[in-house]
Amino acid sequence: MPRSIPCLLLFSCTGLLLGCSADKSQVALTAAVQTPELAVQMSSLAADASGGFSLVMSLGEYASDATEVSLGSFSVQRDAKELLAPLSLDGATFPVSLGVGKRVTLPLTFVATTEPSTGVDLCQGPVHIRGTLLDSLSNDHPTTAVSATFTPSCQ
Repeated sequence: MPRSIPCLLLFSCTGLLLGCSADKSQVALTAAVQTPELAVQMSSLAADASGGFSLVMSLGEYASDATEVSLGSFSVQRDAKELLAPLSLDGATFPVSLGVGKRVTLPLTFVATTEPSTGVDLCQGPVHIRGTLLDSLSNDHPTTAVSATFTPSCQ
């Protein structure tokens, strides 16, 4: 009987270890769009949109390896409708290497000329920026990055 207590404790601890699952943010890539800005200048011929944001990416401290992050597609949206897409982003060179437990903030900017009607749509109310990133650690499974809603500056 005395041997059964250590065995019972061993199996209980093993079950606890195997039963625990880490939060995704501790083992995978997470991303967010912060400090989004958009300015729209209207004319009868076109609408010029310019803006930027900070792309914040983190790789969990328990990830199995470093990752290479590639840029997917980003857009300005309202209510899941793309108003300005795809955004041609400048400011960082991709792919970006990200080590285990590391975090990086990349300032990105965009400029686009579009139809006057699109400019009107952009200025109708709050919007958000949404995009995807692909990383080698997840076999290029898309990771979504979204900003909080914000109101464009319109002239």
